[in-house]
Amino acid sequence: MSEGTSAQGEERRRYEQTLMRIGRRLEALGQLLVQDPARVIGKGFSADPGVTGQRPIEIDMDELRGLFDRAQADNIGQLLSAYHSTVAEGRQKGPA
Repeated sequence: MSEGTSAQGEERRRYEQTLMRIGRRLEALGQLLVQDPARVIGKGFSADPGVTGQRPIEIDMDELRGLFDRAQADNIGQLLSAYHSTVAEGRQKGPA
């Protein structure tokens, strides 16, 4: 295994880990919204403790927005594009 292939494999794994972490976060949010939306609030929005309970689950809207904002360097689209480029390069060079 050449040094370039090893570095490429590390880069690919880094993208995969980042994308999986984002996916798990979005999946967890989806589950909360399906299972108990009354407990979920948007950060900075008013909430009624009689509905949400004393410790509501707060969603950071700016963090979520950044995942999909084209102006952000680490938006999901950019991460996927870079990941796909890494995968394509690996396929051209052969298995890692």
